[in-house]
Amino acid sequence: MCNDQIIITNALNTQKHLTSLYNTAAGECCHNPLRSAMMELLRDEHEIQNDIFTGMNSRGWYPVQQASSQAVQQAIAELNSQN
Repeated sequence: MCNDQIIITNALNTQKHLTSLYNTAAGECCHNPLRSAMMELLRDEHEIQNDIFTGMNSRGWYPVQQASSQAVQQAIAELNSQN
């Protein structure tokens, strides 16, 4: 693993941790303006996380396997059945 890959992997892990913290804070906030601010920060952090992931994926540092349309439909059906 090269230095750039280590740095960007650490950045992605940091973003994952931050989104978890903001998610918890937003979910437990009882003051609506503060909750709205937390939700905005959460969205921003998810966008940053996605940017980092996209950069890693394009360099082959975070490969993902495409799911078949059948697997996607099965996952959707399972999620819908939980509601």
